Amino acid sequence: MSEIIGIIGGLIIIIAWIMETIEAVKRHKSVVDLKFAFAFILAAIFLTVYSWERADHVFFWINIVLIAILSLEIGISIHVKKVHHRKR
Repeated sequence: MSEIIGIIGGLIIIIAWIMETIEAVKRHKSVVDLKFAFAFILAAIFLTVYSWERADHVFFWINIVLIAILSLEIGISIHVKKVHHRKR
């Protein structure tokens, strides 16, 4: 039962991040602060290693997906900042 609760919670978090990423792409705007994003990815990497060592598959895959989504957000943010910088 607790694994199902973890899966549901993880899916809600992942869906929320995906919705934010879609909005960033639609608006061609940076949604995430880069300092926050890099800190989040670093923390997620540590948590991924921790969950791997504890054989917590739900937490492991949630963190892998979040790292991928946030990496995309960082790419979008860097691209948007470059485009805005060139327009000046």
